[in-house]
Amino acid sequence: MQGKRPYMEDRHVVHGMLGGESVSLYGVFDGHGGSQAAQYCKEKVGKAVVNAVAFPEYPKEALTTAILAVDENYLRDARKHNRDDGTTLIVAMIKGKEITVANVGDSRAVIVKCNGAAEPLSYDHKPNSDQEKARIEALGGKVVFWGVWRVEGILAVSRAIGDRMLKRYVSAQPDFVSCTVTDDDTYMVMASDGLWDVMENDEVGRICAKIQNSQKAAEYLTKEAFKRGSADNICVLVVDLRTGDEDGEEEE
Repeated sequence: MQGKRPYMEDRHVVHGMLGGESVSLYGVFDGHGGSQAAQYCKEKVGKAVVNAVAFPEYPKEALTTAILAVDENYLRDARKHNRDDGTTLIVAMIKGKEITVANVGDSRAVIVKCNGAAEPLSYDHKPNSDQEKARIEALGGKVVFWGVWRVEGILAVSRAIGDRMLKRYVSAQPDFVSCTVTDDDTYMVMASDGLWDVMENDEVGRICAKIQNSQKAAEYLTKEAFKRGSADNICVLVVDLRTGDEDGEEEE
């Protein structure tokens, strides 16, 4: 949903049987300063993962290689065309019952349990977190409060794809959370901060637990975020993890 923003800069991608393997890949990309970096990730991440030497046996290594390659290639393109935009990235690879989530920025993923509990599959990269602030300052950068905490007073996330003018401080190195799907798991929710700015993880879990269809869950969360005053683009992707469910993966 474009929401209250003048442009739609969010993108998402779903790949089933990635590279002919029994691997699924899901991604949400929240662009800033334009949609080019987010669109580039949508188009290139899947192929980059398949091309990684570690795919499919070693998901973390394959995802790291792919994400850093996408960032490097986009920066080369951005320098050529004088573009300064960037994007967050959150990508989940599912192989059998194993989920590996790579996060760069502040889009977010959670696992929803049968009882409505939500377990985080990522942690936001914000400039004012102790670890990120120390990393930025060690590189000679500053974290400045301008409405929210920002790198050099400009960017409100400390890791991203692109952002060539701030690349010295804004890393594309992903952090990872992995888990094994159990019978107690119902959905994986991945979304841009257009959702998370107005809803907490646990609340998203409680809502999803009451909705038996993943498409309807995605639609409800998107509309509810807008109703609550989200000022951003809103992208919500809900993956059904229940064995034998015919609805499969759905997104809004």
